[in-house]
Amino acid sequence: MNRARTDTTKSIGVVLLCLAAASTVLAALIAATGGFTPDVAGIAISMHSVTRPIVGALALGLLGVIALGRDARSEGDRFYVIVARDGWLVAGVFAIVMTVATFHGGAHIAGGADSSGYLSQARLWRTAGFWHLDALKTTTPLAHELTAINRQYVFTPVGYQPAGNDATVPGYPPGLPIHFALASAIGGERAQFLVVPIATGALVIVAFLIGFRLGGPAAGLLSAAATGSSPMLLYQAAQPMSDVVAAFWWSFAVLLLIDPSKKLLLGAGLAAAIACAVRPNLFAMMPIVVLMAWWWRRWSRAAILPLATFIAPVAIGAIGFALLQTHLYGSASTTGYGDVGSLFSFDHVLPNLWRYPRWAIFTQSAILLAAVVAPIAIRRDWISPPIDRGVAERVAWSGLLFFACLQAFYLLYISFDDWVYFRFLLPALPWILALQSAVIAAAIRKVPLSMRGAALILVAILIASWGVGRARGLGAFRLQDSEQRYLDVAEFVRGLPPNAVILSLQHSGSLAYYTGRSVLRWDWLEPGEIDRAIVTLSQNGHPIFAVLDDWEEQQFRTRFTGTNVIGRLGAPLYSAGGPPGITSRVFAVRGALTIAGGG
Repeated sequence: MNRARTDTTKSIGVVLLCLAAASTVLAALIAATGGFTPDVAGIAISMHSVTRPIVGALALGLLGVIALGRDARSEGDRFYVIVARDGWLVAGVFAIVMTVATFHGGAHIAGGADSSGYLSQARLWRTAGFWHLDALKTTTPLAHELTAINRQYVFTPVGYQPAGNDATVPGYPPGLPIHFALASAIGGERAQFLVVPIATGALVIVAFLIGFRLGGPAAGLLSAAATGSSPMLLYQAAQPMSDVVAAFWWSFAVLLLIDPSKKLLLGAGLAAAIACAVRPNLFAMMPIVVLMAWWWRRWSRAAILPLATFIAPVAIGAIGFALLQTHLYGSASTTGYGDVGSLFSFDHVLPNLWRYPRWAIFTQSAILLAAVVAPIAIRRDWISPPIDRGVAERVAWSGLLFFACLQAFYLLYISFDDWVYFRFLLPALPWILALQSAVIAAAIRKVPLSMRGAALILVAILIASWGVGRARGLGAFRLQDSEQRYLDVAEFVRGLPPNAVILSLQHSGSLAYYTGRSVLRWDWLEPGEIDRAIVTLSQNGHPIFAVLDDWEEQQFRTRFTGTNVIGRLGAPLYSAGGPPGITSRVFAVRGALTIAGGG
């Protein structure tokens, strides 16, 4: 009788654990898809939140462990060993999933200033060759037909800078465009959109390895989950931007530096040099990282010469970058964003000091603060790093210090109001998430052995589900839809006369990239100039159109109140996008009788 009752209890325990696993899978599906509303027997059941299935999984798992009793201990021990042993495989699968997901759901579009600037520069590198720097300069024909107070700025699309002699040059660093150019040279133009998703998946693997070295396999698995599902990372991974690529190469350099082998220092230096080419602000972090790497090696004199192997590629990269800056902008201290002195100021510190911490919690949750405990957890043996404990502790302190230094650097930088600029700190984020994961892994070690494996998997899925859900809520997987308007407008503009001139700001980069039409930047035209400019261009045979997003249309109308151009903005010829996103409109301004039905 007792044996039958025991068998029944065990069966119930197994069923409960299976239900817990099913509930966990359901949470992951909701996070991945955004939820769904199945119809069961005519009743619509809304499933759009991961909270209930996660709570259900925890409750069912606990009841299942209680029902199994002593058997749960041995099974739990075995399960934890399997998870710890094969964590790299789980992280690898997750990396592949995130690579596919970010490529499939990404916005493969040259949209605003950043994406159009990177992609158009990549086209210049690809078509002109990587050694013909003069080919990076493109002409602006309208400069011969029109004069303006702001001269060539008026004819320069966003993402570019005037270069004198009626020419423009790219305004962005060369690192990411060269990645794009190499990818498209190998696999065609669409292949360039694989660069950021591949960097995303590779960063998940790097995060796993950093977490593993600091806190063992459990910390590695949690680090992969936290990094791969980071809302900030996913938001940037869904578009052709530099942040994820810079974060990957920089984190890879840190990973190689952690290893005591001298043979990996050259690879670390090359990775850091590439990261700096993608995000030149990281050059300023190099002295700090070099000192950290020396500290990890206990300030050994014998380590100084090998560290020069790490420094050399970065130094060569810095010299090359300075020469390129001088060639394009006339000075090594001038960037495509402007003079360094105009970008950094102590006046920016207080506004930024208020914004960045809020953005960190907003995008990553308050759990990020757990990273502060990591050095203490390592010192007190709450976790067991597979590398030397002293080195692991110093690496943990260094991660916090590097994040603080990078943050201090950007406190001096221009102030922005949008949370998306927390992306500037992405190169430090995987390191911090590895520390956060080490602390969580230490907490899981306090769980009874019978529940430890299940707890690890559940926490990893909870972290990943929350992150993906948060990213979805922030619009990371809707960028493809919102950016589509750039393609739609460009397709319409292709049907306009080849000599048409487009008054534009936001679309100036995408129109130059997709259509080759000449653009007239209305934000650089003075109110007293615009009517004269339109008349002059029209008399020279150029029909004039305006392309305005709804947010900039109001600015345009306000800036040029009382001018003739405002009176010519009648009903739009074409509209793209729309609620709940941004609407883009194309207007006929002058000289477009056959198209607009008016002059």
